[in-house]
Amino acid sequence: MAVSFVTYLVIFFAFCINYALTVTALVMPKWLTFVTPIPFYIETNYGLFKLCKSFLRECRPFPSAKYNDCEQEGFCELWRASAAGMVLATIIGGLAILALLGTLCGGRLNRERAWSGVAGLFVISAIPQAFSMGVIAYLFNTSDSFYIGTRYNVSFIICIIAWCLNIILAIMLTMVAMLSPPEYAYQPLN
Repeated sequence: MAVSFVTYLVIFFAFCINYALTVTALVMPKWLTFVTPIPFYIETNYGLFKLCKSFLRECRPFPSAKYNDCEQEGFCELWRASAAGMVLATIIGGLAILALLGTLCGGRLNRERAWSGVAGLFVISAIPQAFSMGVIAYLFNTSDSFYIGTRYNVSFIICIIAWCLNIILAIMLTMVAMLSPPEYAYQPLN
């Protein structure tokens, strides 16, 4: 069982793209969007940390007791738990990048043994992302804070793509490690 340097390199670049998606979903305030009907166009974007309105071109902290966002019981706690889940996923993703770099810089023996830890970090990073997505979906469907016509937006979709890609990368790395022959099994031809 061995994973080649090239395999780790490909997975490293794929995971870096995935990590960029995770950070984008965390930072961009477009998890949910409400657009007012005609004749006035006002777009309200809900992010994990702020709410932005296109009419005034300003953002404010969200959810905030100051603006009466926390009137529904448990809403603020769940929303903040979702934001904390994405922050945790970002931290774990950073650790996965460090583990991949350490594996790439290590020798053959290091590459043979590191696949399980790296694949585990991918899965552990996907869990809080899936949790965050699930909490936002739950609040979207049950909360009175959102108007009829509110819809999912880019950050929500990016979060789904990111955690699914984490799981796919973990499965691919595990399959390559389990099915590939050891590197030392090949003898050069004279």
